[in-house]
Amino acid sequence: MLTTGMPAPTRQDRLRTAQEFIASGRLEEAEALLEEVVATNDPDTLNAKATLALARHRTELAFEQLAEAASGYPDHAGLATNLGIAHEMLGRLDEAVTCLKRAAGLAPRNQEIKLALAHALESRGDVAEARAITEAVVQDEPGNPRALLQLGTIDLALRHYSSAETALLRALEVAPNDPDTLRNLSVLLLDRGNFDEALNVAERAHLRAPLDIAGLSHLAYCRAAKGLWAEAETTCRRLLAYAPMHLGAREILARVMIAAGEEDRAIAELTQFVRARKTLPSAALALASILQFVGRFDEALKLASHLARTRPNDESAKALEATLELTLGRFPTPKPVDLAQVRRIVVPPTTDALEFIVLVRHLRRLSSQQNVHVVAEPRYQALLTGLAEQIIPDEPRPQLSATPLQALLGILPTNAGNVADGIPYLRPEAKLFAGWRDALATFARPLVGIVWEGGALGLSMEQIAAAVPRSVTPVSLMTDVQRHDMKRWNRPIDAGAHIECPAELIAAVANLDAVVGPDSFAIHVAGALGVPGVVFVPRGYPWYWAQAGGKPLWYPSFEVVVQERHGDWAGVIDEGRRRLEALLRAPMID
Repeated sequence: MLTTGMPAPTRQDRLRTAQEFIASGRLEEAEALLEEVVATNDPDTLNAKATLALARHRTELAFEQLAEAASGYPDHAGLATNLGIAHEMLGRLDEAVTCLKRAAGLAPRNQEIKLALAHALESRGDVAEARAITEAVVQDEPGNPRALLQLGTIDLALRHYSSAETALLRALEVAPNDPDTLRNLSVLLLDRGNFDEALNVAERAHLRAPLDIAGLSHLAYCRAAKGLWAEAETTCRRLLAYAPMHLGAREILARVMIAAGEEDRAIAELTQFVRARKTLPSAALALASILQFVGRFDEALKLASHLARTRPNDESAKALEATLELTLGRFPTPKPVDLAQVRRIVVPPTTDALEFIVLVRHLRRLSSQQNVHVVAEPRYQALLTGLAEQIIPDEPRPQLSATPLQALLGILPTNAGNVADGIPYLRPEAKLFAGWRDALATFARPLVGIVWEGGALGLSMEQIAAAVPRSVTPVSLMTDVQRHDMKRWNRPIDAGAHIECPAELIAAVANLDAVVGPDSFAIHVAGALGVPGVVFVPRGYPWYWAQAGGKPLWYPSFEVVVQERHGDWAGVIDEGRRRLEALLRAPMID
């Protein structure tokens, strides 16, 4: 008689296998295994059942189970971890971090708990600490695909594209078909302007997880970026069939319909959805964002203000209200603060580069009264040099409080009359400036810097070429993949090939007579230097292109040309060329 000596599976075997099934998405099989486990109140069983509830997004049920279980077994690391994850899913980020820090203390060698803690910290905005924890896990376990993915997504959020790409590609070497890693790589490619490749990778992510809602949403976005409007709309409607309340899909669908020329229908559909769900404030906020997107700022502000007033704890509504006020040229009333105490400024790691260039002007105003220590990432530290002697780059010191850069707008008295005072506030390094002056000296003036975009809705190189008079020498400032577009237009000087850092860009732009293009880093640098130019913006333009009397408040050396219809630049190219010609004639008139 054949004997194997194999014992029957124990309860722990079943629990361990159920957890493995949950981790791999095999939820039905995990549930079947857990049903076979004899009813018991031991912490491992309770934890496994709560893990399944979290995986099924039954968050309230999971929280109730975990709250009771964790109270009975306060030293069980798994229960503390899942309780922290439940807090995070419910938006209680401080409680999530507290629970996960306790779990990490109970099981200091458990790398999965550390990654969960890092995720909660990132969600709370403590990005530097989240990255440090995640990087430590990667160092301990270089082949951990989840850690590599998480490191890549953090660096992606920080716009550290090179290191994000390295981490994500390493994760794919370990787990080549992981849909989350593929999707985040696609996001990276999209941010870098590689639209074709981004769509290909998004399609591959969808292939590996065809029912994944986040993957479908991103796929719709990629198809829209390529101008595949019908396919993008079909993808959104399929997603909404699976998840009718998915606001992200409804927003993407509205944007797709608007890009396809169906603005009224898009807003009508979203408005109907909002009216049917009056108790869902996030739906009304989505509608306000779409109204902002199409340039209906007054309507968007009315809705955002109503939400901010009726839901005083809704930070998203308050933030949108403040942004729309700025877009309409209305500045906040400064808070009563002792400026002598505002000596330490922090630039949050997720601060957008364009926003940084706009707001860094306030540091000079603050430093006119005292020394100001500024904590910023290296990419921004380089831009601080030359602002003023009293601005001192510094390192993070957790024991010292710091004021976020963005908060200065509500502290310093700012209005339409003084917001542009101090321009130029960026200054090129003397040696770099001289190098670019000599390099450009052989070309005929006027020298006009040019930038452009990729994608179906972007302002293309050909459109910029049509906006540049034949009498000027175009100087390309493009440094990314779009540089290669110049194979189709050999007239511009390829200055971008020699621009490797912001200091080089500042020095190059300071030597130009004007700059023209869509909203971009080079355009902001020009505005901060006081170099004249023309910027093309969509109808739902960003707040820093607010205008009064037809002139931009923040960058008065520029002319702002606003799109007449979303996605259609053709109608404003001639206007942009006329304004550029007028700017170039102005010095000769003076």
